Amino acid sequence: MTIEAGRIKVRLGSTEKSGAWEVPRELDINVKLGNASVDMREAVLQPGTTTFTVDVSMGNLEIIVPHDLPVIVDVDSTLGNVEASPNVANASNAVGSTVRVVGSVRLGNCEVITLERGKSLEAHFRDDLQRDKELRHQAREERHEARSRRNKERHHRHERRRRRWQEIQAEKDLWQRDKHRGGVPWWLMSRMRRRIFMWLAIAVVVGFSVGYRLDGKPHWWWIPITLGVLGMVSGGIAWKLTHPMILAIKAARDIGDGKLDSRIDVTRYGGEVHILGTALNEMAEKIQKQLSDQRQLLAAVSHELRTPLGHMRVLIETARDAKDEKALGELEKEVLVLDDLVGRLLAQSRLEFGSLDRKPLDLGELAADVVIAASLPPEIVEADGDVKASVDPTLMRRAIANLVENARVHGNGAVAVRVQRRGAQIAIEVDDAGPGVAADRRADAFRAFVPSSGGGLGLGLALVSRIAVAHGGGAWISDRPGGGARVGFTVNARA
Repeated sequence: MTIEAGRIKVRLGSTEKSGAWEVPRELDINVKLGNASVDMREAVLQPGTTTFTVDVSMGNLEIIVPHDLPVIVDVDSTLGNVEASPNVANASNAVGSTVRVVGSVRLGNCEVITLERGKSLEAHFRDDLQRDKELRHQAREERHEARSRRNKERHHRHERRRRRWQEIQAEKDLWQRDKHRGGVPWWLMSRMRRRIFMWLAIAVVVGFSVGYRLDGKPHWWWIPITLGVLGMVSGGIAWKLTHPMILAIKAARDIGDGKLDSRIDVTRYGGEVHILGTALNEMAEKIQKQLSDQRQLLAAVSHELRTPLGHMRVLIETARDAKDEKALGELEKEVLVLDDLVGRLLAQSRLEFGSLDRKPLDLGELAADVVIAASLPPEIVEADGDVKASVDPTLMRRAIANLVENARVHGNGAVAVRVQRRGAQIAIEVDDAGPGVAADRRADAFRAFVPSSGGGLGLGLALVSRIAVAHGGGAWISDRPGGGARVGFTVNARA
């Protein structure tokens, strides 16, 4: 290694030039099988351009410059590497001292590095590694975000296809439930579609036939005749297609106006019009039945409330005159009757609007509370297995209380209350000591406003059935071994 005036020469070694040294206007740097480092941060440059002529053969040259020093790198490379830091100042419009690096590199490396004053090269490399790491991390994040966007777009496309497929399957199921199929494929069971296909085919065939048979130029009066014929045919088709829909609209408006006896004669039509008419007729029947049930409920409630209210009025007058404790007890009983009636009506209303407030609950403990409240011995309650479920506590208490009350009124009292887990459901049964329920009367027992031997609104077991269905189960009546009836219901153990 030799360092001469205007020349740095390295052979089989390494050298470093740094500090406050005076840089000649022209400096030759020759590196062969070695390493050279030239630090320009504290160097003194002459005004104008300082030229570094480099000749690197199988070696490494590092030129360190400050950020504010303009540098021009014009080095030829033969199987080598020439690199300048991205933040090297541009010397094209520089004023003052500049550095120009020229020469050649063969099987070696020449790098121009910008570095702050007082900062070591090792710290610079660590910063470069950290920056490269951050860039790689940012690139990974960008790739991850791009992948997430592609996955979301793919999911959206899948959801659109799935929804479209579900719509097709729903239409297929709708047509397959219709009995008027006639061997037609489900996708052609729509009369509108069949008519469109048929008339389109006829128009195409007629058009080709007429065009094939016409000779010469057509007369001008063919145009208005053709337009008139097509207009009349199109009008007839449009009338045939839209007339059933107009009838359906009229029936829907009549039902909305309160004319619930309006019906569509579905025997005159087929296809989707038949299904639409059937759906409208069923809707009108359901609305009519609901309104009828409400009128019956109002009438029954008025009748049921009038009797205890009249009795309460007499008891109040008697207790006021004679200060009779017995009359006060009777008054309390009537209040409890009214409270029970209001509770049933409120439960019915909650089920009408589907407002369930589910909470985890042990149904065995709830059944025991209901039995104790009914002045029955708690020993009649049997709970087998895990009988916890997510249910509406108010409605569930009402259902169990209705079973116990039904056993008292119609079955000479409850003799056993069982709560059992049966797979994914929990069953609650009440056995009574009565005569049982005839098989042909069991279905009517769960219908509201059906007269029973005990009188009342007939809401007891009907409310039990509705509460069970709202909780994913059902209600039933069977014979109790040894005589009597067994009335019960099930609820889903999971919400």
